[in-house]
Amino acid sequence: MESYIELIIQANQKKFTDVERVIAQYFLDGNKELGIQELAKKLSVSNSSITRFCKKIGLANYKELIYLYKYSSKSTKKQTDSSISYVNLNYSLLLNDIIEKLDKEEVKKAALMIDSGRIIHYWGTGYNAFCGEDFQFKFSRLGKIVNVIKDEHSIVMMAHGVQQGDLVVVSSISGNNEAVQEAVKIVSEKNAKVIVITANEKSPYKEFSEAFCLTSSMGKKDMGGISPQIPVLTVIDILYTEILAMYHEDTIKSWIKSEVILKGK
Repeated sequence: MESYIELIIQANQKKFTDVERVIAQYFLDGNKELGIQELAKKLSVSNSSITRFCKKIGLANYKELIYLYKYSSKSTKKQTDSSISYVNLNYSLLLNDIIEKLDKEEVKKAALMIDSGRIIHYWGTGYNAFCGEDFQFKFSRLGKIVNVIKDEHSIVMMAHGVQQGDLVVVSSISGNNEAVQEAVKIVSEKNAKVIVITANEKSPYKEFSEAFCLTSSMGKKDMGGISPQIPVLTVIDILYTEILAMYHEDTIKSWIKSEVILKGK
């Protein structure tokens, strides 16, 4: 099994400068761990070049790189333990990347929009559609009516039926489906509110959205079996928790009332 550090270096090789290729090769060759200054001197590069290399492969700093490199060099563990640790590490890195990219103000804005709306149209194709089911399950408990649309043709068709003041949540990691873009444009012209969840910072959906929740695209890579839905599901969990934090007492009362009704008492 290739180490995570090898995977992320190989995944980003095309973006490296000549200097960054030298740094990358040092770690791919399995050389000794060094402090940033020692490494810079050994490779005849600057500290800032090493820092830029770390950021280019999706890490926060050199310390994180060394931590991962040390972890990768441990080959004495059993395969089962190694697999569990490998997935655990990837989940941790993915979650950190999501939290780093997600704007707190956009989260608050999106949470308020969801809280103030009653009918919510959730649009997502492929694995984003599975996230829609989770969204529907969570927010229906808060008294919301959630309509999940799972294919682009239905999304475009339903866009014409959206009314002014309705809320549309668009989930798309790539954020560049032309049909969905056209549908988002249609509903924005009707003054419907739009929340976008995507990993594409330059998504064309952005100009039509009132809340833009940026997440990670790391789930699309080979990360030890991590499901590609995780970046979107994490944002949904954060939005749900944000609303619970705002209206904790009212929410608990609503749940109790729902449970009583379901039990027929």
